[in-house]
Amino acid sequence: MKFVRNVWRSYWWLISILLMVVVAWRLMNSEPVKIIYTALTPPVLPELMVQDQSGQWLAQRWLDQNWDNRQYQASDQTREYHHLSQGTRTLPIPYQWLVSLEAPAASPIASLFDEQVLFKDNRYLLRFGFIRSTQHDELNPDGLPIGFAKTPAQKLNGVNVRADAIGFTCAACHTGHFVAETEQGLAEYIIEGGPATTDLGQLTKALGAALGQTAIASKLPIFNSRFDRFARRVLGQQYSAATKQALADELSAMIIVLKDKADVIEVTEGFGRLDALNRIGNQVFSRNLQRPDNYQPINAPVNFPHIWTASWFNWVQYDGSIMQPLVRNAGEALGVSAYQNITAEPALGRFQSSIPLANLTKIERFLAGQQPTEQTGFGGLLAPAWPFARPEEDSLNRGEELYRQHCSHCHLPALNSAEIWQSRYFGPIEYWRDGIKKHTTDQVLQLKHIAIEQVGTDAAQASILLNRTVNTAADSADNISRVGLDQQLCTPDPSLLMAEQLSQPWWQQSQAKNIELRLQDGANISFALALGAIVEASIEAGYQSLGLNAVMQAELSGNRPNCLQAGLHYKARPLNGIWATPPYLHNGSVASLRDLICPTNGQRPELIRLGNLGYDIANIGLSQPESLGQTAASNYDEKGYFLLDTSIEGNSNSGHHFSSQYDDQKPYYQQPKGIIGPLLNDRQCDDLLAYVKML
Repeated sequence: MKFVRNVWRSYWWLISILLMVVVAWRLMNSEPVKIIYTALTPPVLPELMVQDQSGQWLAQRWLDQNWDNRQYQASDQTREYHHLSQGTRTLPIPYQWLVSLEAPAASPIASLFDEQVLFKDNRYLLRFGFIRSTQHDELNPDGLPIGFAKTPAQKLNGVNVRADAIGFTCAACHTGHFVAETEQGLAEYIIEGGPATTDLGQLTKALGAALGQTAIASKLPIFNSRFDRFARRVLGQQYSAATKQALADELSAMIIVLKDKADVIEVTEGFGRLDALNRIGNQVFSRNLQRPDNYQPINAPVNFPHIWTASWFNWVQYDGSIMQPLVRNAGEALGVSAYQNITAEPALGRFQSSIPLANLTKIERFLAGQQPTEQTGFGGLLAPAWPFARPEEDSLNRGEELYRQHCSHCHLPALNSAEIWQSRYFGPIEYWRDGIKKHTTDQVLQLKHIAIEQVGTDAAQASILLNRTVNTAADSADNISRVGLDQQLCTPDPSLLMAEQLSQPWWQQSQAKNIELRLQDGANISFALALGAIVEASIEAGYQSLGLNAVMQAELSGNRPNCLQAGLHYKARPLNGIWATPPYLHNGSVASLRDLICPTNGQRPELIRLGNLGYDIANIGLSQPESLGQTAASNYDEKGYFLLDTSIEGNSNSGHHFSSQYDDQKPYYQQPKGIIGPLLNDRQCDDLLAYVKML
């Protein structure tokens, strides 16, 4: 018997593994077990493209964008933009958990035995598309990627006490990068204000798998080393049996919270895209208000937009729906989980939030620079200049003429031209208040909004604000009080818009004047106006808590009204720096400018691959493999890249075509739907692309 006991003690771990494998094999036919196993299995991720074959990091190169960055180093102000908190708690776990958590093992079984690199390790975290940053004692003490910030003393569901949170900054979604060949070899180019290449859906899955694997380890009497390592990192000198058990309980509570927060995905976002508008609406009106009936499935992903010059647009967002920069930025902060109090009595702090208005204003001023004039030009963050070989001058001259003929009537003249300073392109914002016509002191770019009926691009994103409604009214049956919206907003005259839409084609409709409209709670009110109202309420609560007078409030708001609008159109922004912003169209459904303007045989690729960082210099866009194969049910291939299927509604690559159907005897707004210009021959295509590179 003693011999048997010694054998058991020597081989208990092997016997336990065999028993676990047998049990798992038997249970995998059970649907609940399959679901749990899938949730605990992390996604396959693309290779790390910012390291060379020897494992060395590629050199990072910053282009001149007027932010005082050196060629191989970001400035101190730029680092602040990268890591200055917006008061958010985007990842729903304490900061110390994130920097202590191991990356998930490839399978739940492997997690019980193999130690992994930390989740925050660049060798893991950068594979989601994030960009390597540098350690900074104050701004970035743990050397996290660009876009991560520590937000102090936040309440997190599942955690018993307030803790430092991990939130995203503006830079998380608005800093781009790509890999291209230089004279010194491959380099990683950093595009400040460019579209991010991240996949936040895959990040969420991986974080869930890492937490789940750690939580399971916390429940096992043996094979619990993964949790023990996590506990020692989190607790430090406070580590004990009691504190370890308390941490295990919090981790279990957190898993339950995350399970209830799972999103309903109808159209997968993938690398470089996010259904930001629906996600903001879900966070603000469903999760914050605890009203499930306000939830909208994720179905309208857009490419992360580039933001240089955006401070000087009269309307921002793809659908041109928001006018005031502070409302735009505060709404974005609420959407990535800044705290907002919506339960207090109106006079006792309702709508107060964790948003640091001073930080938002500081970031906006850094982006905007001083008021542009014809003498000084635009300042702040500028578009990056094309860093590769300059096209021939003859080609540029021909391309400039093509741009004037076929692009400038929508996208405005080039911002470095004398023409752009004409009043029809650059001037104050006009609006009406108390029946009196007013205008802003700032002058801004007067962007054009092109109806989907003309441009023909996918309508999913523009339809959100037009069609989505929310419920903010009281409901005595469910013991729900009203939200308390009672804001004076600015919006195009609804009665005039309605009358014109019923009686006139879109190109004959006038630009309705912006009038005051008071929005109050209702059971079925416009999402567009409700979002503007609840964001303004939060800003006003911030003003009150800071004791700011009217002059200081106007200064923070940029002296612009909180105007909002919803319509089936997209804004045509200037094309400065467009070369650095692939993929193209608002939903990122076209990999290169060549495929957009003059695709092979007139047909854009039906599938494109996202998640790769290689830059296609010849075609101006993302490098694509010769063959993509077929999309899988998950939309990801075996290497972890996202395959965007343009046959899916929300992913369509239709519209914005140069075509033989173009009739040069008619103005652009009377062309067939989706046709914006005549078919270009090969030389014309090359010339237009050459000119666009240099904008």
